[in-house]
Amino acid sequence: MNTKLTKIISGLFVATAAFQTASAGNITDIKVSSLPNKQKIVKVSFDKEVVNPTGFITSSPARIALDFEQTGISMNQQVLEYADPLLGKISAAQNGSRARLVLNLNKPGQYNTEVRGNEVWILINESDDTVSAPARPAVKSAPAATAKQQPAAPFTESVVSVSAPFTPSKQQEAAPAKQTNIDFRKDGKNAGIIELAALGFAGQPDISQQRDHIIVTLKNHTLPTALQRSLDVADFKTPVQKVTLKRLNNDTQLIITTTGNWELVNKSAAPGYFTFQVLPKKQNLESGGVNNAPKTFKGRKISLDFQDVEVRTILQILAKESGMNIVASDSVNGKMTLSLKDVPWDQALDLVMQARNLDMRQQGNIVNIAPRDELLAKDKAFLQAEKDIADLGALYSQNFQLKYKNVEEFRSILRLDNADTTGNRNTLISGRGSVLIDPATNTLIVTDTRSVIEKFRKLIDELDVPAQQVMIEARIVEAADGFSRDLGVKFGATGKKKLKDADRAFGWGVNSGFEGGEGGKWSAQTSINLPVAAAANSISLVRAISSGALNLELSASESLSKTKTLANPRVLTQNRKEAKIESGTEIPFQDTSSSGGSSSTTTTFKKAVLGLTVTPNITPDGQIIMTVKINKDTPVDCTVKDETTKCIQTKNLNTQAMVENGGTLIVGGIYEEENGNTLTKVPLLGDIPVIGNLFKTRGKSTNRRELLIFITPRIMDTAGNNLRY
Repeated sequence: MNTKLTKIISGLFVATAAFQTASAGNITDIKVSSLPNKQKIVKVSFDKEVVNPTGFITSSPARIALDFEQTGISMNQQVLEYADPLLGKISAAQNGSRARLVLNLNKPGQYNTEVRGNEVWILINESDDTVSAPARPAVKSAPAATAKQQPAAPFTESVVSVSAPFTPSKQQEAAPAKQTNIDFRKDGKNAGIIELAALGFAGQPDISQQRDHIIVTLKNHTLPTALQRSLDVADFKTPVQKVTLKRLNNDTQLIITTTGNWELVNKSAAPGYFTFQVLPKKQNLESGGVNNAPKTFKGRKISLDFQDVEVRTILQILAKESGMNIVASDSVNGKMTLSLKDVPWDQALDLVMQARNLDMRQQGNIVNIAPRDELLAKDKAFLQAEKDIADLGALYSQNFQLKYKNVEEFRSILRLDNADTTGNRNTLISGRGSVLIDPATNTLIVTDTRSVIEKFRKLIDELDVPAQQVMIEARIVEAADGFSRDLGVKFGATGKKKLKDADRAFGWGVNSGFEGGEGGKWSAQTSINLPVAAAANSISLVRAISSGALNLELSASESLSKTKTLANPRVLTQNRKEAKIESGTEIPFQDTSSSGGSSSTTTTFKKAVLGLTVTPNITPDGQIIMTVKINKDTPVDCTVKDETTKCIQTKNLNTQAMVENGGTLIVGGIYEEENGNTLTKVPLLGDIPVIGNLFKTRGKSTNRRELLIFITPRIMDTAGNNLRY
C-alpha cells in the first residue's frame, strides 16, 4: 500500500474507547464497502454504546473471529454471503452475553478495528509476509467537537509466518500505561499463538508450566477488573483450549489451558509485549548418526548458495542463523558446495554432517560437531572410564530388611546359588561385590560400590511392596426334581371261606380286609399278584359266589420330589499364591490281606469333602486369571459283593478362566435327565384289550438333576476392606 493511500485510509478512523464494561446493546446492521488495493471495510452498527472487540485469526481455514462482550444480536439475517475474492461470508452468533462475528476469507488476511460513533469499522486486506504487532485496544479519542483526525494504531495479524520477529509499532509503544490485552491465533503448524500486550510492565514474566496449563504472572502489574476476559479456543484444534486473563491481588495472570503433548516457545520483542507459541508436541534436535528414521525439521528457513566454501565457515553461518552455539572439532575441515533455498537451518546442518561424515552431541543450546568415529571413540572412552572408576571405587555394605517379600525370593531374582555368593552370576552386582541372605531376619546384606547399592535400593523399593489380595467365592448349586407313578393289581378266588352277613364287600386303605363267615379277617387267595411295591392307597372288592368268593384289589402310588443344595466355599489369598479350603468327612475302608495262613485287616480313610483350590493372577488392566479346582464329594450307600458299604459320589472341576474384578462367571455345569417306564404283566392275559389291565402293573418315573458352579473374585483394597458374609 503506498504512503498516500495509507494516509487517506488512516484519515477515516478516529481513536475511541478501548473497552466498555457497561452493556453495549445490540448489533443491528452490517455493511460492507470496497476500498482501493482489494481492501474491504465492514461497518458494524449498534443501537447503543459501542464495544471495541477482541479477536483472533486462523490460517486454515482463513477466518477472522471478533468477540463483542455484553452485546446482543438484533438482525433479521445473521449469515451474509459475498461474491468477493477476499471476503466470502460473515456469520453472527450469540453465546451468552457475548456476540461473535466470524469473517470467512477466501485467502489469508489481516484486519484492523476502530470505533466510530455507534459503529465499529473493520478494515480487511490480504496478509503480508511478515508478522505485525498483535491487536491492541484503540486509544480513546477526545470529544467529537475538538477531535483531530489521527492515523489509527496498526492492528494487524499475519496468518502466514509465526517465526518472524514480533515488533510493536511506534504508535503501540506510545500507548498509555496499564493497557493490557490478549489475542489468539492459529498458525500453519497447528500451534496456538497467544500474544500479550502489557504496556507499563518493564520486567520479565514468571512462567510456570504444568501438565495441562501454563501460568504467566506479571508481578506488581495491576489489571483493571474491566479488562479481565477469557477466550474459548478449543474449536481451533490446537493444544490450547482456553486463554484467561485475570487479576490476582496486585498481579496479572495469564492462564493458558492446554491438552495433549505440547511445547512452549516464548518470545519478548519489546518491553510489555510477549508472544507464547504452544506447539502440538516437543521435537528435539536429533543427532545425525546412522539413524535412518524420518526426521522432522522445525528451524527457520534459510537460503544458502556457496561454492567451494570451508565447512567450518558454513557451520559458523548456521550458528548465527539458528542462535545455537556450535563448537567444531579441530578434525572438521574440507570444503563444500551448497545451493539450498528455503530449507530449515537444522536440515541444512544435517545435510552438511551427512556429506562430511560428521556427527553431533547436544547439551542445552551447545552443539559439539566432530567426525563420527571421533565422537564414538570419546563415548567409548567415557564409558570405560566410568567402569574403571567403579572397579577401583571403595566398597560399602548396606543391610536391606524386607517388609513384605520373603528374602528367599531374591535368591532366584539375583540368581544366587547359595547364601555367600559373589556378583559374577548376575548383572546387578559388580565383580567385587557380594550379597548375603539372612533368612532369620529376612535381610539382604549387599557389599558393593555406592552406585550398585543405590540400584539395589531402587530394586527393593519396587519389589518389596504389599501383594494384592483376592477373595475368591465359589457357589455350587445342585438342584434335582423327580416324579414317579405306579399302578398295581391283585386278583384271585377262594372256596373255603365266605363273607360274614353279605354276599360282597368293599374296602379302602392300604391294609383293608373283611370279616369271614367264621369270624376273623378274611384274606384273599390271589392268583394274580402284581401290586405296587409301596402303595400309597388301595381299593379292595370281594364278591361272594356259591362255592366261595372272588377278590380284586387295585393299588396306586405317586411321588413328587424337589431338592436344592447350595455350597458356598470362599477363600482369601495373595496374588499368584495358591489357596485351598476343604470341608467334609473321612470315610473308613477296611482292607483284608492274608499272608502265610494268617490274615490282617487294615483301615484306610478316604476324604469326602467340599473343596476349593485356586491360584489367582491379577493382570495389569485389573482382570483376574484363575486356575480353579473344585470338588464336591458325597457319601452314598452302595452294595459290593452283596454287602452294603459306603461309596463316594464325586463331582469335580479343574479349569482356568479370566474374570473381571467383582464379576461372576459360570465356570461349569452338568445337566442330567432320566426317564423310566416299567411294565409287569401276565403273559397272554396281559395282552388282552381292556381286560388285560387286570393282569399287569405299570410304573413311570422322571428324574432331573442339574449342577452349576459359579465363581466370583474380588480384589481387596490394600488399605483395608471389611469382609462381609
